[in-house]
Amino acid sequence: MERDQMLHLFEVHREAEKARDFDAVLATFADDCFFETVALGRRVEGKAATRAAYEGFFTAFPDIVPVDQGMSFGEDVIAVWGELRGTNTGSWLGLPPGGGSFVVPFANIAPFRDGRMAGERIYFDLATLCDQAGLSTEEVRAAALAAVGGGRGPS
Repeated sequence: MERDQMLHLFEVHREAEKARDFDAVLATFADDCFFETVALGRRVEGKAATRAAYEGFFTAFPDIVPVDQGMSFGEDVIAVWGELRGTNTGSWLGLPPGGGSFVVPFANIAPFRDGRMAGERIYFDLATLCDQAGLSTEEVRAAALAAVGGGRGPS
């Protein structure tokens, strides 16, 4: 894909996230998409699992928002970095909310294929997020691994 096409699709994707319009978010992805949360050691594949991962994040952190500070383009890939901000007011991975707000650095890698996003790979500092949000890092890691057998389920 050309740079302008990737940027446009990524912007459509981000607007859909902002609106919490999961159908529109999924429309930006290829059918065999993935969503990987590196901090949790978890990757889901396919639209149903990707939707569940998004719903899980936005349930746990209903006000979560990325504040982009930079973007870089490669061949069929966009890398974005900045700060991830939110408040843990909902259950995450079956754990009760900690209630705290957080601001952590993040990086997002989005490869593209056949005119769509192939998926997203999200990096962030889990320990700092948990500390600020009032969650136990160990409990979050254990819940992430236990959710669906070693880290292949909803993030």
